[in-house]
Amino acid sequence: MRTLALLCGLALAAAPSFADTIHTADGKTISDCTIVTEGINKVTYKSGRNERQIDTQDVISIVYTEKPRAMNEADGPLMDGDLETASIILDDYVGAVVSGATTERRHKWAPAHAAWRVVELRQALGDLEGVTTAASRIIANFSESRYLPGAYLAKADAFYWNDNAKDAQATLRAFDSAISASGLPERWRMECDLALILTNDELGATTRRQNLGDIADRAGSRFATVKNRALVAKGESFLQEILGSPNKAAKNVPAALADFEAVLKDPKADDTTLAGAYVGLGDCIFHSAAKSKDRDELKRGLLAYLRVAAVYPEQGRYVSKALFYAGRCFDLMGDEESVERAKVMYNQVGWLYPGSNWAKEARNFLR
Repeated sequence: MRTLALLCGLALAAAPSFADTIHTADGKTISDCTIVTEGINKVTYKSGRNERQIDTQDVISIVYTEKPRAMNEADGPLMDGDLETASIILDDYVGAVVSGATTERRHKWAPAHAAWRVVELRQALGDLEGVTTAASRIIANFSESRYLPGAYLAKADAFYWNDNAKDAQATLRAFDSAISASGLPERWRMECDLALILTNDELGATTRRQNLGDIADRAGSRFATVKNRALVAKGESFLQEILGSPNKAAKNVPAALADFEAVLKDPKADDTTLAGAYVGLGDCIFHSAAKSKDRDELKRGLLAYLRVAAVYPEQGRYVSKALFYAGRCFDLMGDEESVERAKVMYNQVGWLYPGSNWAKEARNFLR
C-alpha cells in the first residue's frame, strides 16, 4: 500500500487550510468558501458573509477543510493506505448519527458525505457487498442529500459486477422513479439511461455503441461528465469486441483510441472516468506495441497505465488492470531490469487485489 498511502497523504496535504473548495463540472473551482448544506438539488455555501448556492448536478467534488472529529480520525489510516480502517471509522460515525446516538449540529453536510466516502472506500477495496450495503444506507437515510443519485448508481454497478444484472436493472428502475418523484434535473436522467445501457448484457456491441453515442450527443458540453463517461464506455466496447473477433482490431482500435483521446483532451470528468480513459489509452497502445515490441511505444503504454495507479489509487477496478498491463509492458521490453520490474507489478496486483481476475492473470506470469 506504499503508493496508495503516499498519494492519499499528498491529497490531504494539498487541501487548502483556509476554506473549502468546490470543483465544478465545467472545470472551474469555487474557493475560499464554507459549505453549509449539500441538498439533493442545491449545495449551499458561504462566501464572505453571503450565502450562495450552486446546482448539485454541477458539482464534481468538494474538498473540506474543517471536518468532524471522526472524519479527521479517518484521515490517519488513509494516509497510511489502510482503507479498511478508515472505512470502519466512517461507518461507525454514520451509524451513530443514523441511530440517534449522536447528533451532528455543526457540520450538517458531514454524515451524508461520510456515508458516501464509505461507498467509495468499499469500491476501492473491491468489496461489492459492502458497496451495496453502504449505498442502500444512503438511499434509506440520506435521500435529501446530493449523494442519493451516486448511491443508486453505485449500488447498481456493484450488483452488475457481482454477476447480478437483474438487480442492477431493478435498482436503476427505482432510481428512475426517484428522479421523477424528486424532480431531479436532466443530468440524472441521462446518468440513469447511461447506467441502464452499461448493465444490459442483452445489447449487441453495435447497438450498445449506438446507444452510448446517443447519450454522449444528448449530454454535449452542458453535461460533459456524462458525455465523457459514455465515450469511455464506448471505447471500451470497441476493445471488448476484439476479444471475440480479432479481425476487427484494425478498425476498432483506432475508433476506441479516438474516444479515449477525446475525453483526455477535455477532461471534465470524475476520477472513475479519467482512470478508464487512461487505461483505455494504454490498451490501445499496448495492442500494437505487443506485436512489434517497439520499446518506445511500450514505454508510452506503460506511462498511461502507471498514471492510473499513481493518480487514481481508489479506482481499484482500473488500477488492478493497469498494474497487470504495466507488468506486461515491462516484460515485453525484455531486458533484465525490466523483467524484474514486471515481477514487482505482478506481485502488487496479487497483494492489493488478491481476489481479482487480474491477480489470477498475474500469477500465470510469475511461474
